Amino acid sequence: MFTLGAALRTNAVRYRQKTALVYGERRLTFAELDERVNRLAHALAARGVGRGDRVAAFLPNVPEMVELLFACARLGAVAAPVNLRLAPAEMARILANAEPSAVVADAAVLARGADRLLPPVPLLVTGEGERGAGEAYEEALAAASPADPGVEVDDDAPWFIVYTSGTTGEPKGVVQSQKRALFIAFVLLSEVGVSADDVGMLLMPLFHVNSIWFSSLTLAVGATCVIYPHAQFHPVRVAEEINRNGVTYSMFVPTMLSYLADLAEKGALRTDTLRILMTSSAPLPGSLRDRLIRDFPEARLYDVYGASELGAVSVLRHRAGGPVGSIGYPLLLYDVRVIDEEGRELPDGQIGELVVKSPCNMLGYFRNPEATAAARHGDYLGVGDLGYRDPATGLLYMVDRKSDRIITSGEKVYPSEVEEVLARHPDVAFAAVVGLPDERRGQAVAAFVQLRAETARPAEQVQAELEALCREHLADYKRPRLYRFVPELPLGPTGKVLRRAVAALAAGGGDGNG
Repeated sequence: MFTLGAALRTNAVRYRQKTALVYGERRLTFAELDERVNRLAHALAARGVGRGDRVAAFLPNVPEMVELLFACARLGAVAAPVNLRLAPAEMARILANAEPSAVVADAAVLARGADRLLPPVPLLVTGEGERGAGEAYEEALAAASPADPGVEVDDDAPWFIVYTSGTTGEPKGVVQSQKRALFIAFVLLSEVGVSADDVGMLLMPLFHVNSIWFSSLTLAVGATCVIYPHAQFHPVRVAEEINRNGVTYSMFVPTMLSYLADLAEKGALRTDTLRILMTSSAPLPGSLRDRLIRDFPEARLYDVYGASELGAVSVLRHRAGGPVGSIGYPLLLYDVRVIDEEGRELPDGQIGELVVKSPCNMLGYFRNPEATAAARHGDYLGVGDLGYRDPATGLLYMVDRKSDRIITSGEKVYPSEVEEVLARHPDVAFAAVVGLPDERRGQAVAAFVQLRAETARPAEQVQAELEALCREHLADYKRPRLYRFVPELPLGPTGKVLRRAVAALAAGGGDGNG
């Protein structure tokens, strides 16, 4: 079987005393991690979790999240990590869709209000603090068997679900299998050259598919995985972890790399151990690329394009003087085509939707056959990204997103979701949300608001109320960082705000306040 459970079992023998996970001062060898995964699998099984059952995770980046992923792999169960940055209403919609049979949660997360959302199912609680109706995670493991549970697992059955907001704001659960996840890992390994001698640092949240793949890739190949032990990204702390653990590779978003380039130039970050820098989720500006190539002379710099539904699709090895803005060439086993609205393949140079055929495409959206069917184009799968293939070089370029989504610090924001919240305010006639260029974040969420004609209150007062409304209903990264109140927003023939015209207004400075 092509499973992560089998991969970890092999490495527990082959690299028995080698460090598998690092989390601050805590270290687990491959043998210790394998045993803890077995114990957790038995503990979950004793509480009724079996093949196909979902286990919701309310966990920050901690070793227990990795243990849960591998325990589900051993049982044939399905991990369903919840984005901890979501608002309570957003979390509740995910739980309603996933219908978990058990929950593993951190005590600190429960204390922040997540305990009120949980269904009446077995709950294991990690960390220090009140457990409520839950059981202590470590006590459950201590009472469970260290032996392999011996479950026959279908390697192409669902293994995890990650939720990504649709253009309407409703969550869509992307389902991936172990076999697909391992294919993605090994294809990337062949491209960038990670080996068992490496030390990888996991920076991005483990409720993101990016970090699920990163952790499975690292541990499957027998490398050491360093989990960044702080709740927030802080450049100095990241540099400390890299320096202390001799990190050789990691996955970043451009925002992070801009901060690390600053530290490298000040001599606060070792650049001799880092040999592979991967960036994803947002375009890498040419000026930053040139800084990284200069400041990290021992490292190879890669831009990786992908999606939760598709895996890593294409890669570009950055070199001084190379192309800027390209997403590179398709990875091994991937066929990428550019199609028009009728599904016909377009010639090189013409812009259309990028669709992908590969053994790594998602199984589908969980309990959402309509959305699954809409994403499929025969054997190909698309997520609404528009691009073209350069006729001279064969390089792929992404030029826009059908969904108008904004990428801020690597997080995806769908304008209609934010606009719907803004429109709840009684003084708002129309609202349009667009992304504005931001040096650190890539894009910043900006709201253009047209007030009702009868509104007599000042824009500053309305803005304060809109900010409070967004705090209640939206994750922090989705909230506008800039508000502009304009006399009139551009409308189309159907009365819908024309976002492209608003984006042009934003580029020109616009009216109103900031």
